[in-house]
Amino acid sequence: MEPMQPSPRGKTSQYQWRIALVDNDERALDSLRTLIVELVPEAFVANAYTNGRDAVDYCTSSSTKLNLLVLDMSLEGLQGSSVCRRIRQRNKYLPILCVTSFSLNRYLTPAKQAGAQGLVTKSDESKLGQAIRQVMQGHSLEGFEEPYTAYVRLKNEYSGINQLTAREEEIISLCADEGLTDREISQHTGIAESTVRKHMQHINEKLGVSTSRQAVSRWLNRSDTLQ
Repeated sequence: MEPMQPSPRGKTSQYQWRIALVDNDERALDSLRTLIVELVPEAFVANAYTNGRDAVDYCTSSSTKLNLLVLDMSLEGLQGSSVCRRIRQRNKYLPILCVTSFSLNRYLTPAKQAGAQGLVTKSDESKLGQAIRQVMQGHSLEGFEEPYTAYVRLKNEYSGINQLTAREEEIISLCADEGLTDREISQHTGIAESTVRKHMQHINEKLGVSTSRQAVSRWLNRSDTLQ
């Protein structure tokens, strides 16, 4: 964890908003810190992290007081979407704004699924400043959920996975982790192919999805959901 950086204007109590930053590149982190202070002078960068796990611990601590987390999506080790998801599962209200140096299309869906309140490019300074103010004022960017709505959704996803029977876990694991078809799962488990399909229907219902592909995606993300 990097130490708190005081503003040249003096006491942090003069500032309206407290922000934390996450970016695995220290130079990029310093640049982002400077840029945010320039774009939003009423904001104070309270903490900055190059490690996603440290950011998760900080943002989920009951003693942490933050108005916004600005999170780079391209991190080494624990990816930005995983950091966002883990924080959202344990923090109902903290707004999370994701940023990237790459195309927005690359991270748009992962950011939404992980419970973020927006995604902007680092290079568009005007939109970055606008997004920071909008999200800190309690308004998610278009197409993104509010923090509490995302928290409830992720909580329900956890509940669904937790409700799977041992047989259902075996089947979704063979489908998702091994890439087996219904027929191959039938041969592997010794149960009828029609029974495999019925189990998949039950799995879809419990996970709150409508297709096997969506169930596979939910299962593959379980390591984030169950942390």
